[in-house]
Amino acid sequence: MRELGPYPLNEDGIASLLTRYEFGDSCLRRIILDQEYGPQRSPRAVRLVIDARVVRDDFRWEPVCLDHHDVRQLRIDEIAGTSWVLFAAPQFTHLDGLLQVDLCPERFGHEHPANSKEVFEGSHLVFEAASGHWSALKRWDRSGHTAVAGATGDSAGGRA
Repeated sequence: MRELGPYPLNEDGIASLLTRYEFGDSCLRRIILDQEYGPQRSPRAVRLVIDARVVRDDFRWEPVCLDHHDVRQLRIDEIAGTSWVLFAAPQFTHLDGLLQVDLCPERFGHEHPANSKEVFEGSHLVFEAASGHWSALKRWDRSGHTAVAGATGDSAGGRA
């Protein structure tokens, strides 16, 4: 269940996301991929749930959800561990009319990729989609669960 949002992943929405959260040492909790097969298939959707720190609230942990709609390509390289720790804030770019979200942008330093191919080269966790939005989710309970478990019937049109 949402606490705040959804906010579009446009210039203003991305700015508010990066102002609200500190992503260094945050943790990717879930990747939900919704992909149908067959002649009547719907566009692919991806939901990421990340535990990040809220800057203006004593850096308390809060689950934040990034939803990607009409995902054109993605790369998820599995790691030999129990979690994805993010060392930097996600990098958002808009190239060729699509949104690219790279969760491993450290290799670029302060540079931005010149094209979509460069975004995907060397990244372990990256998505390219027609659009997306972000939301703050209700806090995790003591067992580590939030209302996101199985939540696909939201304003994303039943998509993840």
